Amino acid sequence: MGWQDPYVGWADRLALAALFVSILLLANYLQQRRYSKFRGCLSSCRQAPVKDPFIGLDFVYERLFRGTPERGLQTCCQNFAQLGATYTVKRWTSQAIHTCDSRNIRHILATGFEDFELPKVRVSVLQDLLGTGIFTLDGPSWSRARGLLRPALMKQKMDALPAILEFHVEALLGRIPRDGTRFDLQPLFFGFTMDVATAFFMGQSTCMLGGTGVDKAQQFVADYMLCSEEATKKMRLGPLSGFRFNSAAQRAKKRVFQYVDEYIDRSLLLPRDEEDDDDDDDKNNNGRRNAGGNLMQVLAASVDNRKALRDQVLHILLASRDTTASLLSNLFFMLAKRPGIYAKLREELLDGAVGRGIPTPDQLKDMRYLRWCVNEYEKALRLHPVIPSNARQASRDTTLPRGGGPDGDSPLFVRRGTVVLYNIYAMQRDDGVFGAEPEDFVPERWDGLRPGWNYLPFNGGPRVCIGQQFALLETYYVVVRLVQTFSALESCDDGEWMELPALATTCKNGVYVRTRI
Repeated sequence: MGWQDPYVGWADRLALAALFVSILLLANYLQQRRYSKFRGCLSSCRQAPVKDPFIGLDFVYERLFRGTPERGLQTCCQNFAQLGATYTVKRWTSQAIHTCDSRNIRHILATGFEDFELPKVRVSVLQDLLGTGIFTLDGPSWSRARGLLRPALMKQKMDALPAILEFHVEALLGRIPRDGTRFDLQPLFFGFTMDVATAFFMGQSTCMLGGTGVDKAQQFVADYMLCSEEATKKMRLGPLSGFRFNSAAQRAKKRVFQYVDEYIDRSLLLPRDEEDDDDDDDKNNNGRRNAGGNLMQVLAASVDNRKALRDQVLHILLASRDTTASLLSNLFFMLAKRPGIYAKLREELLDGAVGRGIPTPDQLKDMRYLRWCVNEYEKALRLHPVIPSNARQASRDTTLPRGGGPDGDSPLFVRRGTVVLYNIYAMQRDDGVFGAEPEDFVPERWDGLRPGWNYLPFNGGPRVCIGQQFALLETYYVVVRLVQTFSALESCDDGEWMELPALATTCKNGVYVRTRI
């Protein structure tokens, strides 16, 4: 028996494995090619220039060492202006698609909803901060999480909201200087929306604008904002997110969890309200309790453990507190710089049915100029979106309606696993839809305007915001009560609006103003 090379067997196996993988890749390529041809797709002729088309070292350097750009949203608009409404970033190791085309966005969110899922990086980062909930789930699990929150937004629950709003608006007005002192409105809005959200959804308010435990509540907000900014930075890193570690953010997260756990304990001890209780105490409860039941108690009966309950609370706060506070901050930043618009809004209010009285929900809906002003800044706002961009990942080989071919008008093939980033900030600056000077704050542009999918104040498709009426009523109510109270609002900031990237984008330098009675 002759000598045999012990490595020959392994070499043969490796060769067979390589051949097998090559055959699979070729078969997959041919299948994708047939699918693409059947759908009429053409290759994208609009590609962003990359310095390293293989590994992506330029991406690594930019994300790890250059940090978050101060004018990132403007840079996105410039990229779309140069490259078109849909363009690709292609490397040997990865591919991404960027779009601000409303037809593509509609397909991602609605008509092609089943072909897309939340990006894995986003889910990983958000779960680290918020746990498992509506912002980190897909499919049936997401539907169940959404179903848990829907009962809290039924009409009989919403009927309790005006009384809660009025109580906390009074607290907000009490914190605003009347002597012409320069102050920052933004932290007051964040405190107000925190108080309203916790009172309405959890049965007891944090009372950040006044009451016991204010210091702990304010520390919670500071910690939460730090965590939110850190989460945004990690999501920007994409697949490199695991390389970022912020010890201060980790300590802040522990304090956030501790605060929420203590808050849950207090909420679960509240007496459970009855749906048919007509006691006036429920209607005049100083904004602390939501007549008709405590959502915290309902959630506690529906989840398996305390962590799951904490996760639900954090998701609720992001949905109901962060977005509305950012909206109010962005809106009043611009109202303070546009005294003519503020005066016209005040004139509509005082000369109308509301006058100086407490507004009803029906009266708020009938105020046309108020609605126009808010439309310029609403939730996924037109000018300064709270959620300026978002992303989905293709869960299977699919297409986008536009982006292929030399003119970008043909369908574009999207390979499974490709991340599609859609930009609301750029889309809502289309002068073909919103008219001349789309960068300007002009409420009158909404007279007769029907932008459809070119304007997404509450997202679209199956994942449309279920808290739309809650957010609108809260926003309109605050605007009306502040405009009723102050004859003028003067900006104390000569600079332009700059974004503070967080889970909900807001004013980086605050909203510094003076008021006049």
